[in-house]
Amino acid sequence: MRKMKEKNFSDDEIEVLGNNTRKRKTKQFILFTITTLAIIVALLFVFLLKQSTQHAITENFTQIEIENLQQIEVKQGYVKIEHDTINDVPLLIFIPHNALPELSLTLPSETDSSVIFVTQAADFGANNYGIVGDFVILGEQLARGNSKKGFCAIINNMLTIGTGTETPLLEKAKQEKGYFFRQYPLVENGEAITNKPKGKAIRRALAIRENEVIMVESCHRESFHDFAQALADMEISDAIYLVGGNSILGWYRTCDNQVQPLGSSVGEQEQMQGVNYLVWQGR
Repeated sequence: MRKMKEKNFSDDEIEVLGNNTRKRKTKQFILFTITTLAIIVALLFVFLLKQSTQHAITENFTQIEIENLQQIEVKQGYVKIEHDTINDVPLLIFIPHNALPELSLTLPSETDSSVIFVTQAADFGANNYGIVGDFVILGEQLARGNSKKGFCAIINNMLTIGTGTETPLLEKAKQEKGYFFRQYPLVENGEAITNKPKGKAIRRALAIRENEVIMVESCHRESFHDFAQALADMEISDAIYLVGGNSILGWYRTCDNQVQPLGSSVGEQEQMQGVNYLVWQGR
């Protein structure tokens, strides 16, 4: 009979069975645990990053939409009305809001809600003489003359009121497809200007007051001198005349969308050659 091989151990030695196997399993367990934790942490990071990215995109998209809405939003234009009395001259002041000025040879319809103010601009001569003074509409010069030194240029949404027989703005209006017309000057650099026409009538003006464009109308018949002085004393820097009197074609739109006439709006004038209009139209 074969004898079993015996190992001799000392009293203080212990034999550990399967030691290598246990170590290998322990290492695998630790590696599995670390890997699992790493995967969980990675998934959690991806989830949080995705949530953060979605939130950022949502905010950015919302901001863009708000900006786009602001850009395309159509604000209803209107004319604000103020009353003032300067040097015993009662005045009606028209302040356009959310609108831009232009010249027109046709009278806009009162049913056009985008139009907020219409009045006659340059004078026109009797016997179908036509427009008096330099007149440019959309870059095309329709009349010439500088007997009236006051002028208004509307170029690239910029309105300029000035005085002078010569101005580079006339050529610029033609080049930039802008507008230009002449009228009597009333105020220059805050000083009233004397004009030749005498007598009294309802007076109107296109003026600049503290970097704001306004229209002014006398409530009663006034002389050129008294009207111009009243404008200067109400701290208007520059102003030119607009066609005055009662028999004009014009109207304005209030903040509650009510149309009010200027003058008596005599219809026959619309058919006369040379009638032209300063029109403020909603943006």
